[in-house]
Amino acid sequence: MVGMIGRATMAAVAVTMMVSAVPADAQKKKTPKFTKEVQGLLVKAQEAQQAGNHAEVLQFLDQADAVANKNADDAYMINALRLNTGVATNDNALIERAIEGALASGQVPPEDEQKFIRNLGALAMQRNDYAKALTQFERLLQTNPNDTELLTQIAELQRRQKQPEKAVQTMQQAIQVQETAGQKAPEEWYRRTLAIAYDAKLPAQTNQASLALLKAYPNSTNWRDSLLIFKEGGKFDDQMNLDILRLTRANGALTGERDYIEYAETASARGFPGEAKAVLDEGIAKGALEAGRPVVKELSGIISPKVASDKAALPGLEKEARAAKTGRPALATGDALLGYGQFAKAAEMYKVALSKGGADADTANLRMGFALAQAGDKAGAEAAFKAVTGQRKPLAEYYLAWLGNLA
Repeated sequence: MVGMIGRATMAAVAVTMMVSAVPADAQKKKTPKFTKEVQGLLVKAQEAQQAGNHAEVLQFLDQADAVANKNADDAYMINALRLNTGVATNDNALIERAIEGALASGQVPPEDEQKFIRNLGALAMQRNDYAKALTQFERLLQTNPNDTELLTQIAELQRRQKQPEKAVQTMQQAIQVQETAGQKAPEEWYRRTLAIAYDAKLPAQTNQASLALLKAYPNSTNWRDSLLIFKEGGKFDDQMNLDILRLTRANGALTGERDYIEYAETASARGFPGEAKAVLDEGIAKGALEAGRPVVKELSGIISPKVASDKAALPGLEKEARAAKTGRPALATGDALLGYGQFAKAAEMYKVALSKGGADADTANLRMGFALAQAGDKAGAEAAFKAVTGQRKPLAEYYLAWLGNLA
């Protein structure tokens, strides 16, 4: 028996329109008129139904169905009684046939019509007839465009029908309807939208769904999942990977040895021992890394001896960067300062790099935005992120989402 179909709901169809007597409220609406031959068979069917003889009920109803001149009221009542027998015998095929017949008669009360259509969709879905279920739910949506539960069901059916673009759009519609009504859409809806887009290999929709998820539910799990998907979807060099890892860390989304080791190794390879050591120390403090593990000991042995001299060289590097003809030294110095958490100085170096030219402007703007945000200048950070173009522009959108969630 389908869970969406209540026994009392279905039984009420026949109860409110008895063959031998019509209730007063029904008489006010319309008194059913049965053909004489059909009415006699309906009475027999009703008596058999009351006696619990359902096989006999169906025989009488089939005979009534075969009457050539039966009218709409006949057809409706035949299917109403057939529906009761289907409910009583847990026969979903019979229930589905009865609902279709009742709807086709045109006599289903308006207050029941939508329930019938919804149940048709549920029955079709239960037996994996997704095309029919989708047709019924889309039919229902025409009169219930703001039914978010219905929208999510349609999206799932569209996915199963290999219509992922439509499924994503329908899920987004459900979210919009929910939030327009002043209610926050469930996190699961955002995650489902992302999953549909990701599974279907739709990069633009995947990024869009990820950003929507992060703006609505910016927890560390969602950040890690979204940035892993983003990273997986592109072939990025170490510089770009480092920017992704920095954002992951800023959202508390580094988890486990693999994340921390990858970050430390990448920072070390790019010549930022201070940043690499900070990441290792954080991983150990959080229990994600074991200081005695060979891989941690080896990496620490490479990084730690470089930190003191690297940090001591920073003031001289700043002077050299300001005197240089291009912005490349300033960009490199800004990166080093960023790794030591000297965000205001790092932002200043990125500004120097941009003013002199010769350095990658998108990299400088992205990292300047990060440094400014960490230094408390949200307006400056937003302007820097929005100035990013090219390959780093999609990543800048994630940085903007992070910025929007900062206190």
